[in-house]
Amino acid sequence: MEILPLVVEGIENKIKKLIFRNQQLSAENQDLRNERSLLEDKNRQLTAKINQLEDQMNKLKVSKVLTGKDNLQARHQINELLREIEKCYALLNR
Repeated sequence: MEILPLVVEGIENKIKKLIFRNQQLSAENQDLRNERSLLEDKNRQLTAKINQLEDQMNKLKVSKVLTGKDNLQARHQINELLREIEKCYALLNR
């Protein structure tokens, strides 16, 4: 019967260790969730910046072509823009 208190004490110690480890993991999990949230926000900001810069780049390309002396390239660019507008219009009419 002297073994029973030792077994119970050992089980209590293991339970305390498990509770402590659970608390550690919960805190780490929360930290990782916060970090993920911050990274998702940064990703959204960078994606928006990329889209903005791509729009600027396309506008610069169009203005460069239209102000240049190469009429064939300007016509090609205008036709490409018209096709893109027509695709958008077709999608809107669905």
